[in-house]
Amino acid sequence: ARRRGLPRARRALGAVSEAARRTACAAALAAAAAAHGAVAAAVTPSGDSVPENLLRIELHLPRPLPHPLAMAHVRLVDERGEPIAGALLDLALPGDGGRTITLLLHPARVKTGVGANLAMGRALRAGHDVGLIVDDPELPAPIRKRWHVAQAREEGLLARAWRLAVPAAGSRAPLRVGLDAALTSSSVGLIAVRAPGGERVAGVASLHRGETVWEFVPTRPWRAGRHALVVHPRLEDVAGNRSCTPFETTRLSAIPCVLAERGFDVPRPAPRRARGPGAQALRR
Repeated sequence: ARRRGLPRARRALGAVSEAARRTACAAALAAAAAAHGAVAAAVTPSGDSVPENLLRIELHLPRPLPHPLAMAHVRLVDERGEPIAGALLDLALPGDGGRTITLLLHPARVKTGVGANLAMGRALRAGHDVGLIVDDPELPAPIRKRWHVAQAREEGLLARAWRLAVPAAGSRAPLRVGLDAALTSSSVGLIAVRAPGGERVAGVASLHRGETVWEFVPTRPWRAGRHALVVHPRLEDVAGNRSCTPFETTRLSAIPCVLAERGFDVPRPAPRRARGPGAQALRR
């Protein structure tokens, strides 16, 4: 059955446009790997672009590797496929029981005005492409991800600039928050919702659209009234900027970080319109 399914997948790939070809190929390869019991890995930032001052990359594995990831098997490459020297710290940080691995770009090259930045410049260059290759032999296939490099983002996170799509009371429809920058995937739990009574709203949060949309589905239906998003001081975007200060600040530890809030109102559901002859009479 698996062999019969592969030709169908190939025919489907031939029907997509060139613009969607890379995305479709990645999905087909992941499905084929899953069908054969292979380990599928995801990479965040998951979008198509990253800022020039990118600080964190996260690998997400269905199960931990049997040994720590050796940085000899990890590299960033330029548009020609050549390794970018000194781009990454020689340290992979495991989390979530080994299912998440954080890779750090060298902070001294990211932050302007310090030694490595002055001597070598940033590893990424706006307007160019950069690729990630992880070819640890314990992986069934190398992990590959390519991004276009956008201009550096050097502002702190601004909750007041977030765009909210607020559902009506009485439903469990998601609250959607359009962020001002892509967050690290591990930051999903650092935004909470406070109810009108002051208690935390229970529910499930997730990130979408390249980690630029935060979505929250409550456990119980929404109540009408004044709510608030509560942002933890440790919330960071992929360039290390926090709500209290950007990463470019000279002395981060000297600036106290406190909880940030963004209030919003959950409206009552619109009254249902009457139907039938009586409704016509009411409109008259």
